[in-house]
Amino acid sequence: MDAGGRPETTSRVDPPDSLGWLDPRDRTQAAAVLAAALADDPGYAHLFPVTARRTRELREVYRMTLADGLRHGRVLATKLGDEVTGVLAIYPPQTYPMTLGRWLRQSGRLARIALHTREHSRGIIRFGELTSRGVPQDSWYVEAFGVRPDLQRAGRGSVLLRRFLADLDTLGAPSYLETTNQTNVGYYRRRGYTDAHAVVPLAPAGPLIYPMSRPARAPS
Repeated sequence: MDAGGRPETTSRVDPPDSLGWLDPRDRTQAAAVLAAALADDPGYAHLFPVTARRTRELREVYRMTLADGLRHGRVLATKLGDEVTGVLAIYPPQTYPMTLGRWLRQSGRLARIALHTREHSRGIIRFGELTSRGVPQDSWYVEAFGVRPDLQRAGRGSVLLRRFLADLDTLGAPSYLETTNQTNVGYYRRRGYTDAHAVVPLAPAGPLIYPMSRPARAPS
């Protein structure tokens, strides 16, 4: 839906976090990290205009997203001790968007999201439709990316993305993502992403969705 993240403006040594695949038992904690990290993104600020509710609403959305991602995709995480500090959720080619069967499996979680988001549910559905249309079926899709706000700008996002891109280059595979935060576009360009196609307005006079792709590179 939104790769999000926050660009790091300085070059720093890697933080002391561990890096690995997310333990399913840490899904709720990882959803909270993504919700907090992406709460200020223009797209989500538009979709969830009630600031006091936004993080809670996003937490419900990402609990569902990560439940599906752990089953059908892959979720990288950094941890400091027992605490999740950063999350990168990705889908292999031809696994996104979700099939009808996968949506039905999430019906209970969808009901909880509708309960929490109430009047914003229709906008969330439209956001998902707009982003899923552009996902190339031959590409790895970055579904969500974020670092805990109090630990941002210290290299954790770079650690996560570097691991993912190194794996991609080993496979010789392309990648695709979207962001609604224009300040992130340069961050992704420096990591090999380019504009995939024209920006997509989320709503009339609303924020824009910036689709970006990274071509396959020959394995070294």
